[in-house]
Amino acid sequence: MPTPAEPPPSIHLIRHAQAGSRARWDGDDELRPLSERGARQAELIATALAPAGIDEVWTSRYVRCRQTVEPLGAALDVQVHDHATLAEGGWGTDALDALLAAVAEGRTVAACSHGDVLPSLVAAAVRRGATLVGPPAPKKGGRYTCTVVDGQIGRIIGYPPPDRDD
Repeated sequence: MPTPAEPPPSIHLIRHAQAGSRARWDGDDELRPLSERGARQAELIATALAPAGIDEVWTSRYVRCRQTVEPLGAALDVQVHDHATLAEGGWGTDALDALLAAVAEGRTVAACSHGDVLPSLVAAAVRRGATLVGPPAPKKGGRYTCTVVDGQIGRIIGYPPPDRDD
């Protein structure tokens, strides 16, 4: 149980940072890395989230997701763990349930996933009663902070990519 001085556990959802072009990538898409811009975004994401009291960092097994949160893991001195529910094509409800289980155990989690999984996860949370402030699908490098109330996400606040120009 959090003390009055510490925030309650929460969930930080991150869409992987800018990656190289899928069309120009010859190899297995799981191995497609971040672009130079994406690497800068990853560093900025780590800077933004390092003070958030994160206990665990989860990621899709895809290289671009892992590279997005490795700087955060390093800043927090925690391992980055692959989580199958966060991979492309995953069901948002499965990821949501896994994240809520971690929060129920008192852990604040940052999780990096893809442009198909995150909107599905957010939609599942909204169907369960969450309020969304921001876009239903973040741009690459964008993120959400989710507050959890009574075992469910109560509010989801979207943040743009850390390097957007506007």
